[in-house]
Amino acid sequence: MGRQTQTRERLVRTAGELFWRQGYAQTGVSSIMKQAQATSGSFYHFFPTKDDLLLAVLDAVAELISTEILAAAEADSEDPVRRVLALIDVYRDHAGPNPPGYGIPIGTLAGELGPDHSVALARVEEIYTILSSGIAEWLVDVDGSPGLAEFIVAGLEGASMMAIAGRNHDPIDVCAEHLRLHLDTLVGEKAARAEEMPPPDPSTSDAVDWKAW
Repeated sequence: MGRQTQTRERLVRTAGELFWRQGYAQTGVSSIMKQAQATSGSFYHFFPTKDDLLLAVLDAVAELISTEILAAAEADSEDPVRRVLALIDVYRDHAGPNPPGYGIPIGTLAGELGPDHSVALARVEEIYTILSSGIAEWLVDVDGSPGLAEFIVAGLEGASMMAIAGRNHDPIDVCAEHLRLHLDTLVGEKAARAEEMPPPDPSTSDAVDWKAW
């Protein structure tokens, strides 16, 4: 990895951490450069404006969610409910007073962005789509509706914001418990329907009778 690439990644990582910890508006370019140990020449070589850096941070978040957060939950278990619970644990960690890095909840940053940040808001929407699409793939055999995955993302984001505001994890724990109960109910109902289905009648099979040959 070249020195320029390292500097760029350091600026993106530092900006992401500062944006999540103290807010986009409250984070100045000078503080980003100082903490990232980068010169102004290096900064403006990569990012003509602070908004350009914001877009780079959001791109990094999208990559982080796809290749690390969702992938880690998938590696944890093949059970869809356990995967969702593993994702909730990640949200819980990031809603603490000293979150590990940045990325989620994305609402901590998105809430600051007004209409003049339409491009950045579109990137945030893409991040939410990545999250909900990943969860929907896990739950396709539990509930084929994409609405359930969007409901889970909305619940996690909202509970995380409440946890940050209240400085405790209670909202996330409540959200986790109700999501687990709901998903367990869906899994149970699906299993019950499968047991109630009668076996196929061979006489009505579409298969060609071998005797006809």
